[in-house]
Amino acid sequence: AALGQALARMHLAVADFPLAQPHLRGLAWWIETVPVLLPHLAPEPARLLREELEHDRQVGTSPAHATLPRGAIHADLFRDNTMFEGHRLTGIFDFYFAGVDSFLFDLAVCLNDWCIDLDSGRLAEDRAEALVAAYAAVRPLEHAEVRLMPALLRAAALRFWISRLWDLHLPRDARVLKAHDPGHFERVLRARIADPWHPT
Repeated sequence: AALGQALARMHLAVADFPLAQPHLRGLAWWIETVPVLLPHLAPEPARLLREELEHDRQVGTSPAHATLPRGAIHADLFRDNTMFEGHRLTGIFDFYFAGVDSFLFDLAVCLNDWCIDLDSGRLAEDRAEALVAAYAAVRPLEHAEVRLMPALLRAAALRFWISRLWDLHLPRDARVLKAHDPGHFERVLRARIADPWHPT
């Protein structure tokens, strides 16, 4: 709930923010990166990656997606990018991947990390409802956002599956880069496909 409130306040705060840069790990990067990754994958993950990219390309270029509220987003607001004192959220950091995209994508990234069963990737619906309800109490979700939530949860899972595959198979020359298990977000993606979720 604390995260949901803070994220909504961040999204409201950028309404008149004049600077903009693209979301550098958004759809354009996925389209560019997936063909490079496919030769490194076994047939079944490669099939899923191709099919999911096509699904997200269709969603991302749809008229409904074009109506989503947009602005500067964090784009990587995982648990390890926050600080708490007890239950009080005291800091949000690591805006390295920040850029302009839909606020719903930012919310979906949070849901896929903060509100899941880590072993299976399934959504923990009680936590998801708490996060979204707290967010919506500050910035109410539009109808299109509620309708597209399942698709954006899939897109957010795909984004981090792709980046983890990239770091594993084609690592950057970075001194502090730690490759994370791409299998985790493959499980999250499969769970989002199998069990779509809308906030109540």
